Amino acid sequence: MEAEREWSMSKPTIYVFAPDLSHPLGGMRMLYRHVDVLNANGFQAYIVHTSPRFEINWFEYSTPVLRGRIAMNPDDIAVFSEIGGLNISEWAKGKRKVIFNQNCYYTFTRYPMEGRVSTPYAQDDVIATVVVSEDSKRYLEWVFPQLPVYRIRYSINPSLYYPQEKKKQICFMPRKNKEDAKQVLYMLRYRKKLAGWTIRPIEGVSEARAAEIIRESAIFMSFGHPEGFGLPAAEAMASEAIVIGYDGRGGSEFWEGHGVRIPMGDVLGYAQAVERVLEEYCENPARLKTMAKEAGRFIRESYSPEAERQSIVRCWEAIVGS
Repeated sequence: MEAEREWSMSKPTIYVFAPDLSHPLGGMRMLYRHVDVLNANGFQAYIVHTSPRFEINWFEYSTPVLRGRIAMNPDDIAVFSEIGGLNISEWAKGKRKVIFNQNCYYTFTRYPMEGRVSTPYAQDDVIATVVVSEDSKRYLEWVFPQLPVYRIRYSINPSLYYPQEKKKQICFMPRKNKEDAKQVLYMLRYRKKLAGWTIRPIEGVSEARAAEIIRESAIFMSFGHPEGFGLPAAEAMASEAIVIGYDGRGGSEFWEGHGVRIPMGDVLGYAQAVERVLEEYCENPARLKTMAKEAGRFIRESYSPEAERQSIVRCWEAIVGS
């Protein structure tokens, strides 16, 4: 949706610059959601794409979007993703900036291995960082103690992720650590433990189709690592799937007691855990279904749209008022 610029006299306009990436990314969807929440709560905000023709087509939105070059007033705020790395220093020079860091483990991805560099996190025009988990908050507060770090909550979309009748189906997202996924699945195939189960990788599909696959799957295998939060695992828990795998560190705040957690890289332990779960599911699934049900309740309560709304409003009231 194209948006006409309107100036607000009471609050700065917030421009959230989103990368021109067309493939499905949870972080992109959350940038759009963030802008939606701001606009619904008394702020004026836009998504900005640098390409005049760029379009997102894998999820539906009514978010106001600007494309191409924009002109900012002195009091406006530019928001950039952590994946911009050192380039953030060159963008919107002289304007107030906020870094929306959705994965603290990507903070230094584009930095050289050696040498002294001027990080945007230490520059005067970067007035705050926004993060999405307690893990990321601890990370950035330790590295940059002088910089205000605000934690917001993601919400899990209740219209897409909810419990329904399950199939004997195992789903996973191969976008991260695909080789680990291959090892685990081949181990189980050669041990003949996947008979009767459908394996569904989730890639190259719309948000609605991905959610449908997760909802109908009895088991979700999580290979995401490192993660700022770990949306897919939380979405699977909200759908009351049995979740097995890596917590990605960012997801550690919601995994305890709610999933079968595997240390990162332990593919043998991962395969063994899946085998045990498959056997238990077929012989006496009551414990697993209770765990999944409790996980679903916890996720839906802790990461609700209202919890997200409150956290975003508090965050931006603090930033704008600083």
